[in-house]
Amino acid sequence: MLPFKSHMTDEILVEYTGVNIDLENLYEISSHPHKNSFGELCGKPKKNKRKTKFIEDDLMSFKQLGYAVCHNKLDKYGNKVYIHHNMRTFKEKKA
Repeated sequence: MLPFKSHMTDEILVEYTGVNIDLENLYEISSHPHKNSFGELCGKPKKNKRKTKFIEDDLMSFKQLGYAVCHNKLDKYGNKVYIHHNMRTFKEKKA
């Protein structure tokens, strides 16, 4: 399972899964309930399945909706590693 759980509903945890054929970084959402919700919102590409892989543009869209996006693994100091901050996490970073 995940190294830690996020209890923040405005924070999406993602896991790096590699690159696609266009050499874009691919991420998979690992936080619940975001995984199912955003998979359905972002489209069903094949055989009526949820979208499971997201690129940087998708993550930026989540940021524009007010979500912070961070890796589901902590750094060597035990801190979350954010890809995109939202207003709450930006204020916490400055404090």
